Amino acid sequence: MKNISLINGIDLRAPAFRPLWEGKSSFNRSLEFGQALPGVSETVVFLSKPADMPEGVRSIVRSSWTVAELLSEMTTAAEGCDTIFYFFADCPFLDSEIAARMHANHVRYWADYTFADGYPYGITPELLTCESLKRLRGMADEAVALRRDMLFTVLKKDINSFDIETEISPHDMRLMRLSLTADSERNFMLLSRIVAGGVRDAQGACALLRENQKVHRTLPAFFPVQIVERCPQACTYCPYPLIGGNILEKTGSMPLESFSRLVTKIANFAGDAVVDISLWGEPALHPRIYEMILAALDVPGIELVIETSGIGWESGIFPRIKSAREKQPRWIVSLDASNETAYRKLRGEGFAAASKTAEELLGVFPGRTWVQAVRMKENEDDLEIFFRAWKARTENVIIQKYDAFSGALPDRKVADLSPLKRFTCWHLKRDMAILLDGTVPLCKEDIRGSMKLGNALEDDLSAIWESARGIHRSHLSGDYPGICAACDEYYTYNF
Repeated sequence: MKNISLINGIDLRAPAFRPLWEGKSSFNRSLEFGQALPGVSETVVFLSKPADMPEGVRSIVRSSWTVAELLSEMTTAAEGCDTIFYFFADCPFLDSEIAARMHANHVRYWADYTFADGYPYGITPELLTCESLKRLRGMADEAVALRRDMLFTVLKKDINSFDIETEISPHDMRLMRLSLTADSERNFMLLSRIVAGGVRDAQGACALLRENQKVHRTLPAFFPVQIVERCPQACTYCPYPLIGGNILEKTGSMPLESFSRLVTKIANFAGDAVVDISLWGEPALHPRIYEMILAALDVPGIELVIETSGIGWESGIFPRIKSAREKQPRWIVSLDASNETAYRKLRGEGFAAASKTAEELLGVFPGRTWVQAVRMKENEDDLEIFFRAWKARTENVIIQKYDAFSGALPDRKVADLSPLKRFTCWHLKRDMAILLDGTVPLCKEDIRGSMKLGNALEDDLSAIWESARGIHRSHLSGDYPGICAACDEYYTYNF
C-alpha cells in the first residue's frame, strides 16, 4: 500500500512558525505527523513562500494559488497512491491514533472520502482516493475559496456520487467553535494555554477544553464601533432612540484620525479582527465616510463590515470604494420589509432609497453584500415574501432574531430560539463594543452603560478586555449578573 501526505501550507501566518513545546512549532509538528501516517511513502507541502523542510519532505512553492491549481498539483503529486491524507501545516495536535482508525475504515469500506466530525478543527486529516481527487479537480471552479473546507465544498456539489465515511467524536465539541490551529494570535494563545496545562496530545487537549472553559476566552474577534450619532430613521424596534435623544438631528462623529488610530490599535492587540462601524447611527452620515472606510481597509488583518439602512449614501461612492482598494468591505443592508407600507410601519420613510442602495451594492459587491430583516411579530406575515423576493436575487439573505435588549424594549419575538440549556455568552467571549467617545461598555446590550470597562481611545485594550473576565467566569459558574439575567443574545454569534 502506497499512501501520501499532502499538506496545505499556503499563506501560513507567523504563529505557525513559533515554538510551541520542546522547541518545535506547529509547522514542525504537522510535518512530523504527516511522515508518520500509515503507509506514507512521501510527504508534500504546498507553500506560498519557501521554508526549511525536514529530511524526506518535499515542497511545492507558488506565490499565489487558486483552488484549481492546488487540486492539480495535488493530483499530480498523488498519482499512483492508494490513500491521500490531506491537512494543514499549522495544526500541532493532529491525532495519529484517530487518523489510523480513519484510514482503516477508509480502506475497509472502500470510501472515496473520509472525514471526522464533532472534534475541534485541527485534530484530524481528510482522506481520499486518487480517483476522488481527480474528480474534485474537474468539479472545482473560481467560486470556491481556498479555505480549510475547500475539499468538502467542492465535493458537496455532487455529494451523492461519493462514498463517504465519517469518524464521530465521542464528545460533540462543535458548539465550542474552537480551532487548534496556529493561524491567528487568538488561536495561538489557545494552543499555548493547552500546552501550559501540561497537554501534549489531541485527547488531552479535548479533555482540557471540555473541563476548563476559562481557556476559551482568548482575544476579541468582533469590534462593533459607533462612528456617528445621527440616524435617518427612528426604527420602532431599535433602542437607540430611547438612549440617544433626537437621533434624527444629532451631529457628533468620531474624527478620522481617532478612528484610524483605533483600528490600528485593534489590529496590534488582536492580530486580526472584524470591525463593524455600525454600532449606533448610520455610517453613511459620517462627514468623511469614504476616508473612514479606506482607513479601515488599509490596516492589515482587519475585516470591515458596514451595516446600513441604505439611506444617505453619496451617489457614486460604491464604485469609488471598490476601485480604491483590492480589499473590500462586507455590506449588510437592513430593510425588514418587502413593500413600502410594511417598511414605513417599522422604519419610517425611505423604502425606495434603501431598496435602490441594496440593488446597487449587490451589483458592485455581489459576493459581499447581504440584505437583512429582523424577524418580529410586526413583520412575520411579510417575511416569507421578503425572503423569496431577495433570494431570487442573491443567496445572501439574513433573517435576524429580534433583540429586546434585556427588557428595554417590548417582547416582539415570534419564537423562542434559545437553547434548552444556557451556556456562556459569545459576546463576553469575543466582542468588544466601542462608543463614539471611545467608551467600552460591557457589551452592545448594555445600552444604559451599567458597566464601563474603559476607553478604547485612551486605555490599553488588553486591560479593558481583562476587566470583563470576572463576568465571563460568573457565566461559567451559572451566575448571570445584572443585565445578563434577562438577556437572550448570549447564543448569537457575530462573524
